Amino acid sequence: MENLIKDFRYALRLLYKNPGFTFVALLALTLGIGANTAIFSVVNSVLLRPLPFKDPQRLVMIWEDYRQRSGPEHEWFSPPDFKDLRDQTQSFEHVTTLLGWLPTLTGQDEPEDISGAAVSHDTFEMLGVEPQLGRTFSADEDRPGAERVAVISHRLWQRRFAGDPNIIGKNLALSGENYTVIGVMPRKFLFPILPDADIWRTSEPVIASLNPCGRGCIVLRVMGKLNRGVTFAAARAEMESLSKQTAEQYPDTNKGVSATLVPLHEELVGDVKPAMLVLLGAVGLVLLIACANVANLLLARAASREKEVAIRAALGATRLRLIRQHLTESLVLSVLGGASGLLVAFWLVDVLVSFAPKGTPRVEEISIDPGVLAFTFATSVLTGIAFGLAPAILSSRTNLTRSLKEGGRDTGATSRARVRGALVVSEVALALTLMVGAGLLIKSFLNLERVDPGFNPRGTLRVDMGLPRTRYADRNQRAVFYKQLTERVAALPGVQSAGAVSSLPLSGGGTDSGFDIEGRPPAEPGHPQVAWYSSVTPNYFRAMGIRLLSGREFTDADDSFSPKAVVISEAMAKRYFPDEDPIGKHLLFGSDARQIVGVMADVKFFGLKLDARPTMYFPEAQSPAGRMSLIVRTDLDPLSLAKAVREQVSALDRDLAVSNVMTMNELVASSLADSKFTLLLLGAFAAVALALSAIGVYGVVSFSVTQRSHEIGVRMALGAQINDVIKLIVRQGMTLVICGVAIGLIAAFALSRVMESLLFGVSTTDVVTFIATPLILTGVALGACFVPARRATQVDPMEALRCE
Repeated sequence: MENLIKDFRYALRLLYKNPGFTFVALLALTLGIGANTAIFSVVNSVLLRPLPFKDPQRLVMIWEDYRQRSGPEHEWFSPPDFKDLRDQTQSFEHVTTLLGWLPTLTGQDEPEDISGAAVSHDTFEMLGVEPQLGRTFSADEDRPGAERVAVISHRLWQRRFAGDPNIIGKNLALSGENYTVIGVMPRKFLFPILPDADIWRTSEPVIASLNPCGRGCIVLRVMGKLNRGVTFAAARAEMESLSKQTAEQYPDTNKGVSATLVPLHEELVGDVKPAMLVLLGAVGLVLLIACANVANLLLARAASREKEVAIRAALGATRLRLIRQHLTESLVLSVLGGASGLLVAFWLVDVLVSFAPKGTPRVEEISIDPGVLAFTFATSVLTGIAFGLAPAILSSRTNLTRSLKEGGRDTGATSRARVRGALVVSEVALALTLMVGAGLLIKSFLNLERVDPGFNPRGTLRVDMGLPRTRYADRNQRAVFYKQLTERVAALPGVQSAGAVSSLPLSGGGTDSGFDIEGRPPAEPGHPQVAWYSSVTPNYFRAMGIRLLSGREFTDADDSFSPKAVVISEAMAKRYFPDEDPIGKHLLFGSDARQIVGVMADVKFFGLKLDARPTMYFPEAQSPAGRMSLIVRTDLDPLSLAKAVREQVSALDRDLAVSNVMTMNELVASSLADSKFTLLLLGAFAAVALALSAIGVYGVVSFSVTQRSHEIGVRMALGAQINDVIKLIVRQGMTLVICGVAIGLIAAFALSRVMESLLFGVSTTDVVTFIATPLILTGVALGACFVPARRATQVDPMEALRCE
């Protein structure tokens, strides 16, 4: 222990006496370890840490699978299918449901739309979360006609009610209905699937209000908790058996429909998992490059310490003792780098959280916890061993006679040169791997930006609002309200047109509907004809900039007294009317017939990466919707109209709240946020890797010039020209670079396969990326070689020979 303490003190003195070396080495380690700690804290919080619920490994999402009917793999349930699952399966301790709820809170301050959910009474019991105040729902409150009660979140309690300790029992006016507050959830509680939810009510009264809502009415999301000892396979088998039984009983709606289970944790983080693992791997490569750089620094310093090592050996130090001394110095350096890296990580975590795209799962839980601290310590120790072992072993090899002889030459130069060259090759290979990954993401992102969303987002404002059914129970009331609102807004100065839609593009909201085509046989059971649908007001298409391909748009004449009309999308026309003109044809919705009057260009509803779905548009006057998005097209700054639009809404109904006030450009940008975030991080890592590898190449070539000054002097004394010397030095460095590029291309090909799910419109073997990236890296490395090569030409032959 005494010797270890001495080694530790000696290592600190050496670092103090060599401030330039210490600064450069600590900077590389700080960046590498700090970035790794920050990214690992994100991965740990999002992917590795268990969900903050009781027995989270037993919690699952339950979906219906429509792939046999050419539908989605994960679809919601109808109320009858949910009740069959809840009442007839034995594998689950709880089967619960939830529906989105967006009530308007009135009665104090400004009206506000509150994000919430209608849930089964045992949902909080299933999650194992107790309220901070009051209680959660009882079974008696989860039935039609029961007293209206609500549970609120801690943040809503603080924000709207200033943490009132007497909140329990108070009434809230929500969309014109009174609810009694019975509970407040804890501060850190976030509801799964709907983390923005701030208020909850029971679901059965809502389901009852949907009647008649049969098995074709897909409106419920379902969660469950497995009984203890029940495996996923057993539960899945039971659900498959129930699905087959239901399909036989109800072939019109359930034929070809099965059920599937997804662990709740996977459901929440599955979409971001590939990107996070790629980023964790990328930042790990940056740390390896930093280690290679520090190892090269240590090898360069070892050359100047050869006599010191020889004297130690002559005085009786064993080789193991010398290796331990060098490793102690490396570990001290790495631990100091880890400490400074941890400080950087605290800052980086805050930056990552603040820039994380909206909707990133579990982002509120991201923090540096004891597990992350242990990771940082382990990384620091392993890093110290990784970059210190090879220099320690090579430095311990010494020829005492030649090393102690005055003017003796460096006996380990050849071995160290080989190791330094290998380290540079590895740096270049790792840097190229990251650069190719970043290049593929850049090209993918540019392709996404060029995707036509089907509408023109420039110069448009989006404002959402909902009409409470208690005050707008009559369908015609809702139609009249939106007609008056769009007319008022359209009359504002600077407004070109205004319209409203029930399902906004790129929002993922809305639902689909089955239909038949007049004159054709009805759709076969299990293979219905379905299309997405929205209600729109006249001038909506003009306000959104959606192109009319044939026929006409809706007008004010398409009211509740006129024949029912429908406009379809290009994708729907191609699928269901491939060889004929759909204009004038009739779609049948049970006994309800609608004539196709127009065909519009396709619009992206579920993201720019996905193909446009077949879509139908109904006149809002014929199919009134309670919640709509108002779209305003203007030649002014769209946000400058926000206040005027709010005033027009308030003039019609002062108790209505507006939400999601943004430009459509912002909506499009938000759909690209995930890709942009990943691109920025991987691009930053690639840039750091490129810089570190260039520094590594420069260091090796520069050190080689110093070591070969005698050789260069002899060559120049014998007549070598400046160009000959430059070629000699550059050739040495570029040989290492070319080897690194060759290895890096192989590694980059493997990485591109891992990144396949993150790419759009780009092949994993994209020729342009795989050619341009090595050229960029080679160009930078060539510059790093040329600087010391140019310095080599300034060697004075007489001085070099005299020194020798």
